[in-house]
This record gives sequence, C-alpha cells and structure tokens, in this order.
Amino acid sequence: MPVAVVLLTLFFFSSAFSDESQDPDSYRQECENGKTIYCIAAGMEEQKSGNLETALKYYQTACANHMDRGHLRACTPLLSLARQTGRLDDASAGLEKLCQGGDEVVCFYLAKEYFKITEYHRGFVHLERLCRNDFQPPDKADYGPCYHLGDNLKTIGEMKRALKIFNFDCDRDPLSAKPSCDQAEAIRRLARQGKAYGVKTVSGLKRVEALAFAVAMIPLSGLLLLKNGRKFALASLRIPVPALTFICWALWEPHANQEFILRADLFFLIPAGFLTLLTAYSAHRRLLAL
Repeated sequence: MPVAVVLLTLFFFSSAFSDESQDPDSYRQECENGKTIYCIAAGMEEQKSGNLETALKYYQTACANHMDRGHLRACTPLLSLARQTGRLDDASAGLEKLCQGGDEVVCFYLAKEYFKITEYHRGFVHLERLCRNDFQPPDKADYGPCYHLGDNLKTIGEMKRALKIFNFDCDRDPLSAKPSCDQAEAIRRLARQGKAYGVKTVSGLKRVEALAFAVAMIPLSGLLLLKNGRKFALASLRIPVPALTFICWALWEPHANQEFILRADLFFLIPAGFLTLLTAYSAHRRLLAL
C-alpha cells in the first residue's frame, strides 16, 4: 500500500502537466521562479532519464519550497527516491532538524511520509512522542498521531502494540478518539474470533496466515500421495485430505480481508480447493480399480 501511495502521488504530479508543453526546460525555468510543482516535474524528467543526482536536487528544492504548507506531500518524491538510492538520512536531515527543534507539525507529517515509503520505525519514533503529548494536527479532519501510530503498527503485524495505542487514545478521550476506539474494538473482536477457533491472533496475524498456507500446500502433498499409489495413500486422499483442506479454509475465512470483493487470497485458495477435489476423485477411481 505505501508503494501505491508513492506511485499515485507521482501520477498526480505527472497528470497535472498533461496539457503542458512537455518541455523540460520550461519546467526548470518555472522551478527557478519558485513554483514547487514544476520542480517536481523537472525532477521526474531527470529521474526518467536516469539522472538521479539531478532529480534529487529538484525534489529537494520542491520539498524545501513547500515545507511550511501544513503537509509534506511535496517531499514524497524526494524521500522515495532517496530511500531507493540509500540517501534517506541526507534527504530527511532538514526535516529532522526542524522536528528536533520543536516543530511538532513537521514531526507529524514527516512520520506520515515515512509510512508512505515503508520506513515504519522512523515514523514510530516521532508519533510515539506526539501521541503521548496529545498533539492535535492542524487539519481537524485528521485522526491524529495515536491513530496513525496504531494503524501502522497493525500494518506490520504488531497487533498487541497497536491495541495498546488505540486503547490509550480511546481512554483519554472516547469522543474525539472514536476512530481509535473503533480500531481497538475491531482488534478485540478479531481476538475473540480467534479464540473461538483456537487460534491466537492478537500476538500477530502471521500464525493465522499459516491456515491459508496449509490450504495451498495440502493439495500439493496430495499429488505426492496420488503418485505413491498405495491403498492407504489413496484412501487418505479420498476423504481425510479434502476434509483437512476445507477445515483450514473455514478457519481462515474469519481472518481474511473482506474489504474487497476480489480478495487476493482467493486466487490461490480456489485453485487449491479445486485441486483437492480433483485428486480426491482420481484417488477414488484408482481405489475402485484395485
């Protein structure tokens, strides 16, 4: 998801120039005149040409020009390319200095920029302090540091820590922190579902994901049993193996991402289920022939 955010940001900036002359020289001239978006356009042209050093300079100018506008979206291309080239420390030094100097707004938006490029632990450092200090972002529609801290902890599978942060935010002010309260309740609900199926979920979803992995791997093991051809192996393929496969699938379903109609896991679960039934049928035919 963070990579997608960076790509969408770059697409937005590129689409903004779809009706322009597409002349890199004009981008550079407008950048020199202090127009941030043209600095980004010039940087994109240089990046496309493989001139990463020059691209970084234009992105750095764009970021510096837009640093005090209440967000740091103009810094996204800079931080993204700097991370790819191993220069993130240098690229973020100016922003980090402002943050360390007490500019909490910069700290907040810098953390969100780090999350976009999957530098989670850099972002956590800033948001943990802002969350403790009850920092309120300039945009009243923004959920605030505690919510973003908990949400990104969830993203990397740190469910216990995420729950602790959401609870802290919710207990402090249930009304203004309703999004955190809702997230905390969602994690607790997931934990209750896990206990009902004998699966521990709060400590991390990776254990639950083993169920989906089992659904994919069991049919492959079934092919080996089918090749073996012995009566016991064929008998196990006819009922026990399909039963185990679909039990694992049923246990996985409550934890699957139901947000999208086309779930990514179904692209291997459905073929795995079909393969299970096919091997069961083949085993049944062979048993009848014995």
